[in-house]
Amino acid sequence: MKSKMQMIESILKGKNIKLTKQRKAIMEIFLNYDEHFKPEEVYDLVRNQGIGLATVYRTIEILKIHDIIEEITIGKDRYYELKLFSEKALHIHFTCKKCNRIYDYDKTEMVLDLIRLRNFVEKEYHVDVEDMKIMMKGICEKCRR
Repeated sequence: MKSKMQMIESILKGKNIKLTKQRKAIMEIFLNYDEHFKPEEVYDLVRNQGIGLATVYRTIEILKIHDIIEEITIGKDRYYELKLFSEKALHIHFTCKKCNRIYDYDKTEMVLDLIRLRNFVEKEYHVDVEDMKIMMKGICEKCRR
């Protein structure tokens, strides 16, 4: 069975894009951490490998275009998370206005409600919903203390 990195390499090869050593190091960040990253945070994790910020930005754009990672925009900030192998295909993002941390919520009951909402919109408006993004803002439990 292919590893996740091998699957990504196959996807990119199919698009005539090489998975260079630098791109592989950047991709490892998304594969190894279940977090939301700003490009600068990815850079901080790979710069000791001689990878520049411009390479991080270019690689993120390639991975985004090919649906390997997903962009989440909060105000002027852009965050990225792994999309391709996500076990939580439908989830809600919550961002704390104080600490700016992003939380994912994906309880089964809530996901079922999201599926019902998607089905209703498709039936009522005669559309095919391909993606749903719901972002909530507020104060997280840690910051409320």
